[in-house]
Amino acid sequence: MARCGNIDAGAVRPRGAAPRRLAALLVTAFALALPASPAAAYTDPFWKPDYKSAKAYANQRHHNIRIIGFTLRTPSHTWSYHGTSTVTAFSAIKVMILTAYLERGDVRNRGLSSHERYNLERMIEWSDDNATWRIFHHVHCSGLDKLARKVGMKHFSSCGPNHDHWGRSRIDSDDQSLFLLGLERYLPSKHRSYALKLLESIKRGNWGIGEIHPSGWHVHYKSGWGCGTGQADNQVALLRRNGMHIGAAVLMQDIRPDENSRSGCYSDDGPYGRATLKGLFKRLLRGLGKNSLVQ
Repeated sequence: MARCGNIDAGAVRPRGAAPRRLAALLVTAFALALPASPAAAYTDPFWKPDYKSAKAYANQRHHNIRIIGFTLRTPSHTWSYHGTSTVTAFSAIKVMILTAYLERGDVRNRGLSSHERYNLERMIEWSDDNATWRIFHHVHCSGLDKLARKVGMKHFSSCGPNHDHWGRSRIDSDDQSLFLLGLERYLPSKHRSYALKLLESIKRGNWGIGEIHPSGWHVHYKSGWGCGTGQADNQVALLRRNGMHIGAAVLMQDIRPDENSRSGCYSDDGPYGRATLKGLFKRLLRGLGKNSLVQ
């Protein structure tokens, strides 16, 4: 008897199986062709400042402050707001004076005397101007100019129009953030740890970034202010952690609400300037912590 086929009578073939398999293949191919969903998109693992928020805050404060400039740098990125606007340095210049002094040929490779340490500690930790003059007499305006050229500063002007006072030097946040980012490179190896320790032990002028201390980071900084006149409120800073570095500078001039807010240069800074420094650094350093990666 002729056989009509080799189909097992007990095997029931589902109806429409082939069309369903074809449909499944088409759905899979379509899904593979679609772009990745937002949840699967690449997420940058590196920390970045909240520049947009800091810029908006600076714009809000600008009606009471004639000049506001800030710059934050990492080795591969720069965020700058009016970063080339120059202001009077006041005591923020003392980081440059410290570096220029320690870099001198007759200082860089020898130990420091107790007299030198006393003056350097008073100059940085307590912002003592008398001690600063004793150090500056060995540095001179020419020493600041030499350091500025070494760093590659573009808008630095030392000692004011009459070239007679270190505090009247003109600085901008782009130049100062560049200097602070590479500060360890400009400090001689023999005195590097000592200088960084001074800048981490501020006793007077410890507002602003001194109140915003990111977990796990070393914060080295110096303030410069206008002796209760509202003329200036400046801070320059280096942040370090496990080989990662951030250089930052926030500079302000003519803070109108702080005019005549204090008497004398040995009083605290004006409240409006202090609050603005804290507000800007709080936004710039938002999210920076012990688990942050900086590139």
